Amino acid sequence: MVKAVLLDVDNTLLDFNLSAKQAMKSAAAELGLTFSEKIFSTFLTVNDALWRKIEKKEMTREELHKVRWGIIFDRLNIPADGNKMETLFLGNLADVAIPVEGAVDIVRYLSGKYKVYTASNAPYSQQVKRLTDSGILPFVTRILNFEERGINKPQPKFFEECLRAVYPATKEETAIIGDSLSADMAGGKTVGFITVWFNHDGLNVQRPDNCDYMVNSLEAIKSIL
Repeated sequence: MVKAVLLDVDNTLLDFNLSAKQAMKSAAAELGLTFSEKIFSTFLTVNDALWRKIEKKEMTREELHKVRWGIIFDRLNIPADGNKMETLFLGNLADVAIPVEGAVDIVRYLSGKYKVYTASNAPYSQQVKRLTDSGILPFVTRILNFEERGINKPQPKFFEECLRAVYPATKEETAIIGDSLSADMAGGKTVGFITVWFNHDGLNVQRPDNCDYMVNSLEAIKSIL
């Protein structure tokens, strides 16, 4: 029987793609740049590649912040200050909290049955603000984030720390829900959690092997938990 539920934040509870687009539109305007869908699509490609490096411990979060927008501007041949854009983008992103459809409802539902935690690599203070602004935080028992110790998903240590945090729930009594097959699902499997993959991007795929369940909407979680 499930006793604890871990929820990823970006693109599980909060729509990171929409939030990031809004944040970069504002940042671009502040820099005097014309925003385009090409900027957004390039950001998604570069950001995903850099976070894969962080997951593999080939890069730190601090290094990502130093190079991310510089890489994007270089690819697009935009003569702009990448460091200034990064600062503006992060500042704006902290003020944007667009919930994924059904997010508030599913967290309210789950909190009525289990202890609910968020498990995220994003900065702790940023998550507190965004989860508060979105109305989700009141339903969360604790935000699990180990950035101060340099521990990120999908490192086994991250999930071992989560397991300690949800005690007395055991690994067999703990479910993790997230959109990332590498960070959430593979990581959760390393400690034996029940894994629920949220197919946020609506991919036309069968349930991956490292997931116990696959859902295409947050509402569908109610049929599992």
